[in-house]
Amino acid sequence: MKLSLAGMKHVVGGTAEFDFTQPTMNLDLKREGISSVGPVRVKGKIENLGDRIFQADGQIEVTAAGLCSRCLTQTKVRFAMDFSLKFSDILAQSEELIKFDGEEIELYPQVVNEIILNCPSQILCKIDCKGLCPKCGANLNTSICKCETENLDPRFAVLKKLLKSE
Repeated sequence: MKLSLAGMKHVVGGTAEFDFTQPTMNLDLKREGISSVGPVRVKGKIENLGDRIFQADGQIEVTAAGLCSRCLTQTKVRFAMDFSLKFSDILAQSEELIKFDGEEIELYPQVVNEIILNCPSQILCKIDCKGLCPKCGANLNTSICKCETENLDPRFAVLKKLLKSE
């Protein structure tokens, strides 16, 4: 995912479009329930702002596979995020500038950071996923279990005993 600055490095206001697709990415997102990431599409525009500063704006579209947080079914999710990054080939004067060398900017590390920061905290197979039965473990999306599903707060169990004794 390299952005070539040939032809625009010395032209203030010069722009170039980019569109990359990475089939897979090796990211350690197992704690988030994601087993694989890919394909990843990165598209946008880079502009020479002058003073050897370049700004890349665009969107990252990600397809990821993992287990549903409620029912543990293998599922694929898609999510997208916008990004705006500034690069400079001179010593970065501020924290918002990312240093690069040569005639190309490598976007891969920044794309990885954006994916990790914007990864969904929960993957769901569908919005209304019913999850698993807490007693027998049956997938409530595909089967109906016969377990008692009385949701009683354990702190009120003593009060329930009082009602039964009357």
